[in-house]
Amino acid sequence: MIKIQLQKVDIPPGGVHLALNVTLNEKQVRMVVDTGASRSVLDLHFFQELFPDTVLNEEESDSAGVGASGLSSFTSLIPSLYIESFEVKEYELALMDLSHVKASYLHLGEEAIHGVLGGDILERLKAMINYADSSLTLLD
Repeated sequence: MIKIQLQKVDIPPGGVHLALNVTLNEKQVRMVVDTGASRSVLDLHFFQELFPDTVLNEEESDSAGVGASGLSSFTSLIPSLYIESFEVKEYELALMDLSHVKASYLHLGEEAIHGVLGGDILERLKAMINYADSSLTLLD
């Protein structure tokens, strides 16, 4: 079990996001914790910078969510993703253009967001989110 301090991001008017850094290909990647997202998603262009030679698999149906619909999406198998000391091995990561999400954060004067940590990983690691102290506890 590990407890991770999350970064609280105020989203006007009156909204809140919780973000954290994960490690992907030895690089810190900032992601929003999103229990409403069924899958974890990384920005396609950012992913291609990290893994320029990786094969992308185009998904058959367009994706909805993350503030837009009808976005083309891809997947790619990555060797591992680290959340603190927790490693998620051989993970099929969803990829799509998240430029609208990144632009929204920059407009708020916040650090760039590279993706969304969704329900697939949160369930796999038996995650518990505590809004009272902005923390994420991973049990597995």
